[in-house]
Amino acid sequence: MVRSYAQYCAVAKSLDIVGDRWTLLVVRELLDGPQRYNDLLSALAPIATDMLAGRLRDLESHGLIQRRELPKPATGRVYELTDLGRDLEDVVHAYARWGRRLLDSRDPGDVVRPQWLGRAVRAFARRDREGVNLTLRLVTPEGTRTLHIDEHRIDDREDEAPVDVTLSGEAETLMAAMDPVRAVQLRADGTLTVDGDPAALSQLSRVFGPTPAAT
Repeated sequence: MVRSYAQYCAVAKSLDIVGDRWTLLVVRELLDGPQRYNDLLSALAPIATDMLAGRLRDLESHGLIQRRELPKPATGRVYELTDLGRDLEDVVHAYARWGRRLLDSRDPGDVVRPQWLGRAVRAFARRDREGVNLTLRLVTPEGTRTLHIDEHRIDDREDEAPVDVTLSGEAETLMAAMDPVRAVQLRADGTLTVDGDPAALSQLSRVFGPTPAAT
């Protein structure tokens, strides 16, 4: 039986589709691009395989994702967001901004993936970042994420790409450093390492602020 709140309300109708556990996290992963099933299973651990299969099936039935066979010489298929599914990016970012205060500490068992830091940059970055044009690398013990940020877009770059600014530290430190005031404090106490051109660092301070908005 299809679960429903049975309420004529846009919030309730939306939650009928994406309110189940793991659903928005599947969307979060697919916002970074098409993924194979096993890649999603790994990224979303400890999700059970039957749970993931069910969530993908539900998302596909509602037109939020689609399956695509990879062109040869590759084999297999990937899952990717449709335009309707990609519209959920603002929803994912709204959750990220609301939950930002919950990241001050990290439980010992919390998993960290560098991709999630990239998603946080997109969620926390201000829209009014006029004149910004830089490549940022985030370095944690779990890996790195490299992003190009300009006035209009935030795009992934290869980790070997030249960079203007590098921020290094624990994941929770880099999350906190996306607040310019806290970044100064973290740098002063030695938990955050910052390398880069002074002009680029000045630009970076204009990317983040107290009232971030999604890109």
